[in-house]
Amino acid sequence: MSASRPIRLFALSFLLFTVLSNSIAWAGDYASRHVIGFSPDGRYFAFEQYGVQDGSGFPYAEIFIIDTQADSWVAGSPIRIRLDEESPHAEKAHNAARRAASPLLDKLAISEPGEHLASNPRAELSADPARVVVNAAHRFTPPAREPISFALTEKTLESATCAAYSEKPMKGFRLTMTREAAKPAILHDDQRLPESRGCALGYAIADIFSHESGGKTTYAVLLHVQTVGFEGPDSRFLAVTQRLP
Repeated sequence: MSASRPIRLFALSFLLFTVLSNSIAWAGDYASRHVIGFSPDGRYFAFEQYGVQDGSGFPYAEIFIIDTQADSWVAGSPIRIRLDEESPHAEKAHNAARRAASPLLDKLAISEPGEHLASNPRAELSADPARVVVNAAHRFTPPAREPISFALTEKTLESATCAAYSEKPMKGFRLTMTREAAKPAILHDDQRLPESRGCALGYAIADIFSHESGGKTTYAVLLHVQTVGFEGPDSRFLAVTQRLP
């Protein structure tokens, strides 16, 4: 064997290790989402996120049912299913979560889709992840316009628990909504990082839905949440809701 052959083999091995290491470092679990809908009076909103966990390879599905008046989970929610078996698909977990959530979804009559006003998929690069403007008068023939803007601001929050898992600063967020010729209304403003959210690294506006009933409009703003994962950053969803006259 020539002297150069071991060197070439070492260089090839090192290059392969580097590529695999970088892939592992950035590999993460990015959840998909499905909006289940609103109750007829707009009081309740539900959505599902699902996927396959990084590291374990276990499929999961989680259904969140929200009281839009209180902007909080209803009793019995969220419904979380994880199947402790490796699978590239989350269909079984999704079906199990829907079966478990059906009694509560039926009790609250959550079945109406509402209006999908805006969407910012995580792969979208041309949209502003921190600000979305929608037309609240979309139901009328143009040029009727009633612009409402949603603005997202990140804020650094201390977390002793998360500091053990990541050197990066943990993030909370502030979400405001501004109607034309009115002061911004604060929809959400983190003062601490909730344990249920995990170790959050960043946020982006994902979707905005609305539902009208009884002279009131309910808004549901879905956010992408990037969190510390086992093999790299994971992506999850959370919802902020608001009912307005």
